[in-house]
Amino acid sequence: MLRSLRKLKEQVEDHQELIHTLILERKKIKNSYSSYGNIEKLAELEEKIDQELFVPEIISVYFENNSHYRNIGENGFIINGIKYVRLLCSAGNARRNIAMFVSDEYEKPLKKILNNGRNEDLELIPNKFSAYFSLASSSSHAVSTPYLCVVPDCEVTRKEKVDFIEEHPSGDDNIQEVEKEIIFNLWDGQGLISPTMAERWAGELELDYIPSTFVIRSNFLKGMVCTFDFHAFSDECGKHVITDVWGNEYNIRDADIIITKSMFKLWDGWKSIDEYSRCSKENGITWNISKWSPKQEKTHTNLNYQFLQVLDLNRSQIRSLCKSTIDYLNGIVNSKYYYTLLYLMGEISNRDYDPLIYNKLQDNVCKAVLLNNNLLNDPYIKSYLIRSLNKKIKESYLGNLIVDGFYTTIIGDPYAFCEYLFGLPIKGLLKRNEYYNKVWIDKGVTEVAAMRAPLTWASEVQTLHIRDGPLIQEWYKYIKNGVIYNVFGNDLMLAGGAD
Repeated sequence: MLRSLRKLKEQVEDHQELIHTLILERKKIKNSYSSYGNIEKLAELEEKIDQELFVPEIISVYFENNSHYRNIGENGFIINGIKYVRLLCSAGNARRNIAMFVSDEYEKPLKKILNNGRNEDLELIPNKFSAYFSLASSSSHAVSTPYLCVVPDCEVTRKEKVDFIEEHPSGDDNIQEVEKEIIFNLWDGQGLISPTMAERWAGELELDYIPSTFVIRSNFLKGMVCTFDFHAFSDECGKHVITDVWGNEYNIRDADIIITKSMFKLWDGWKSIDEYSRCSKENGITWNISKWSPKQEKTHTNLNYQFLQVLDLNRSQIRSLCKSTIDYLNGIVNSKYYYTLLYLMGEISNRDYDPLIYNKLQDNVCKAVLLNNNLLNDPYIKSYLIRSLNKKIKESYLGNLIVDGFYTTIIGDPYAFCEYLFGLPIKGLLKRNEYYNKVWIDKGVTEVAAMRAPLTWASEVQTLHIRDGPLIQEWYKYIKNGVIYNVFGNDLMLAGGAD
């Protein structure tokens, strides 16, 4: 949305690079010595950054009343002599009762770009179209445009045991375990990216590693792609031509990315991928990344009351679960100075060696303990630490406990995806109740608990049996993190859909 608006206003092309340069310049001045000249430069830079970030043509409006939204949405409003009209309202906006409005001077040309030459006669459900159109407002980093292939979704029907609820007006619902035929979309919202393209995007994002997954955004398009060598799979199975969602033949060797129909929300708004690509080029539509997997997973995470309330724990298990949190809090206050310093320094302690780090610390207690570790025994320092930890201590009573784990991305078996693409029997590398995660394999762990947030029911806690093997290591070698699920179970249904 903002890139298209800047294009219409004929503003600087590489706006992202300009902002990045200004912020780096500001950082350099902040890290140098204090002087009147530097203070003046800093003020000028702040003003430049504000000018570049301020977009007077776009206004976000918060609504307390639905009737106000209907009225303003239909009629617009005027500020400083400029009329503003409704542009979009994303799912995130709607949750916060916010809608975005644009100056009426730019409404039609901006909507023309963002509609990207689609067939506007196509019948659409208004609220769904609003969400799809609003993808243009996702925060993201622009990357180079890939050669794209869109394939049909793979839907299968299986019988699964479920807890079926029969509701009664009295409130005494009847719950029975029954077998139901359920439709599973095996790779809903998931695609593949070639290692070559993943490496290129990593370079453009200034990363020193190739991410296992990317969350992508483009015109009416969103989802996750995982790094997998589908070209090598194509060579091994001896098939290169597949049929795309429009029924056209596509040579997979030309593709950088393969996505499913579920990721391309308005795929039938264009006659082919060539028409969509041509329209995107004409309208200057970019490909963008909103998220990517980290180089390394965190070594710990925090539970919450939702994760704990569904577990049946005895006293011994409760003590075991609380031990890491108690050791951490005790370590900061009572015994280990490096616990205290890491806590007081926060994120700054994760940086590479910096000889000026002392001057960048804001907390005087941290500076004092850094210079003299024995000050930890001082009553004032102890009471300061306890006061600062009070919030964490209270949160721990509510279940905010430290555990060995991390949040990560769910990935549907990409090997099985390739089998589906080339019309082979879908066997995958993982059988039912088998999963893969390199982080746990490297730790020698074969069984882990998996929970999706927000967690609402006991069935959403699953035990994952981690599997390894030479073939798995070979094909999943680019997937350093993320947990790969098999495609034969009802895992995603148990995880509340795992949307």
